[in-house]
Amino acid sequence: MPVSRAELVAEFTIHPIAEGSVEPHVEAGVSAARDSGLAIEVGPLGTALAGPRPEVLQGLIDVLNAAIEAGAEAVHVKVEVQTRMNEGGPRSAPD
Repeated sequence: MPVSRAELVAEFTIHPIAEGSVEPHVEAGVSAARDSGLAIEVGPLGTALAGPRPEVLQGLIDVLNAAIEAGAEAVHVKVEVQTRMNEGGPRSAPD
């Protein structure tokens, strides 16, 4: 059944990335994303947060703060505004 897409999807990659292990600054950022309560998708090169605009923006601030405080040297962010319908998946807002 089609569901409304999340209003925003924020994808981020925390640097530096070490091959074969998860650095503390990456783990801190991903942990903050999980704690946000938003729909998330964690991948090997980045993580996506999806949901209503205010919650995604606040979640992104929390991710940035956690990663920077844990030693991140850079965080690349891409934010997309969603306007169409989608079949489930991480781009759908949680119930």
